[in-house]
Amino acid sequence: MHRLFIFLVGMVFCSYAFAEIPDKEKYDQYFEIDLNTELPTYEELQKSYTDHHTVYDRKYKWHWDIGNLFDAAFRSTISIYGGTERRVKAKHEDTLLQTLKILPPEYYQYIGPYLHTVPGMSEKILNLPGIKETKNKFPTRIAKHLENVEDLEFISPHFYFLLMPEIWGEDTPREDEQPQKIVPLKKERNTKLYDTVRKMVPAEEFYPSEVSKPKDYLSDLRTIHITENSPLTSGDIKAFLKTIPVLNELQKNDHAMAKIYSAGTLLDVWDMDNGRGLPINTLKDLIYPCRRLVQKMRIAGEDVYLRHIVAQEGFTPESWAYTCDKTLAAYRMATMNHGVSQSLKGYVLGANEKELQSTLNAEAAEMVRLEMQAAMRLFYAPRSDVLEAYKNRELLRDSFYKAGYSIIAAPIVVSN
Repeated sequence: MHRLFIFLVGMVFCSYAFAEIPDKEKYDQYFEIDLNTELPTYEELQKSYTDHHTVYDRKYKWHWDIGNLFDAAFRSTISIYGGTERRVKAKHEDTLLQTLKILPPEYYQYIGPYLHTVPGMSEKILNLPGIKETKNKFPTRIAKHLENVEDLEFISPHFYFLLMPEIWGEDTPREDEQPQKIVPLKKERNTKLYDTVRKMVPAEEFYPSEVSKPKDYLSDLRTIHITENSPLTSGDIKAFLKTIPVLNELQKNDHAMAKIYSAGTLLDVWDMDNGRGLPINTLKDLIYPCRRLVQKMRIAGEDVYLRHIVAQEGFTPESWAYTCDKTLAAYRMATMNHGVSQSLKGYVLGANEKELQSTLNAEAAEMVRLEMQAAMRLFYAPRSDVLEAYKNRELLRDSFYKAGYSIIAAPIVVSN
């Protein structure tokens, strides 16, 4: 009870102390992130900002075709590192392996011979039981009307799949594909369960006269139309938290992560060239990590993955980003320690302005002001949002800790 009293007093203080950020309108243009802005593609940005003169010429394209041009430095390099490319996992290796394991083994005879002709195909796939034995082998299971075609064995392995009876509509059902009949068990109604539910949730509370009254459980409902300024609910917070561990599965994909990080760097440069950048543009990633993440993933071509995951909790990428950033800001405010509160209060009252003008030149002083503007925005949240975050503070704290304080490539910055 004592802690709750301190929190409420702090809320009143903070609500008035940080009601407005000094010179907010002046600096808004630097921190604004419009998710409706049309962004260039990764290839377009890379072409614009890559210095092609610094690209290293390794003098070969593939490890199975290194050419015949002798070069002493190249020979030394390739003798040490030449084998490493073979050990790099192919881009679609895991997907192809998973697909092969799902397919019935009798289909391997149409796929395996072709896989053995693909340059650079993973040895792990080629040595897969059932695929290994198909090298240079002609399929034995052929559609009936094709069996007597002359010189059929000289068809390219690329077209072996056309020999499958299923392609031509021949009825070849698999016995193990027949559905099993399941006889439902007879269940008797458990009246004790229904009596217990009625005691826990009395029907009287849902009469029309009662529904119109405000209830505490309304905060567990989801916001229908989420915008940058829509109120945050506990339902929104819990739905957002469920997406974090699933999204972070992408961190295991080194290729995707490298492209997202690279897209972030290119986005920073593009922001600067288009008058949207800060001298320290990564400040945006600290304040609005999820909005920036949406932009990076769009540029990197990974936004389909994001859209698929967040849709399972009823979000669009835009509504998910707004919910995420609002949740983080509200949580920072709800858990703010006294030192941070005093520092921000001092900036609001202009306590540092005289020192900035007397000790720093104009450029350096403006850099400090930008940093303080960023710090203020870290904690800029409506009182209602902060109350919702405070109610869920333990769940938020545990979720952020388990996530390693990051969402894919976005940092989760908290005050303590």
